[in-house]
Amino acid sequence: MRKIDRFDKYMSFKGLNDNKVTIDLGLSVGTIGKSRKEGRDLSDRVIEQILNFYNDLDKVWLMTGEGEMLRYNSGIIGNNNKGNIYRGDINNNISISLPEKGTQKIIDPDGKVTIEDISSGVQNNLNEIDMLNQRIQYLERIVSGHEATIKSLETTIKSKDDLICILRSSLDKQD
Repeated sequence: MRKIDRFDKYMSFKGLNDNKVTIDLGLSVGTIGKSRKEGRDLSDRVIEQILNFYNDLDKVWLMTGEGEMLRYNSGIIGNNNKGNIYRGDINNNISISLPEKGTQKIIDPDGKVTIEDISSGVQNNLNEIDMLNQRIQYLERIVSGHEATIKSLETTIKSKDDLICILRSSLDKQD
């Protein structure tokens, strides 16, 4: 059995198709189908990309057909079709694939993974910020109007104080 045949078996097990794999790996369209159709095996470069992306696929099994298809210690922590976390590969590395835009991945201390949609919350926050900015502008206009009124009243008070001083002065002169 060729590597392409074993990878086909893995794809079938994981529910993958050529288009999904092509997009995941950034391959040229038709790379996998063309290998299959022309009866040739996958290139070393494509094999490397496959193994780097699909962390639970066992390298020995893909290359030789020996052993198990899935790595025994792949330790998949979470999989919501929006991101995966794998731990404990051959070198005990941890690999994380991020969820799609607008979501966040929360990893609890017990290793449980939750993916939350934050796009609606962000939009709600942006809407609230817009409303608050509009309210601030409205209040600034009111304050500005009151400041003008206060300034006008201060001018009136000053002129009346001046008038009182003049009247007192004239009363003092009459005494």
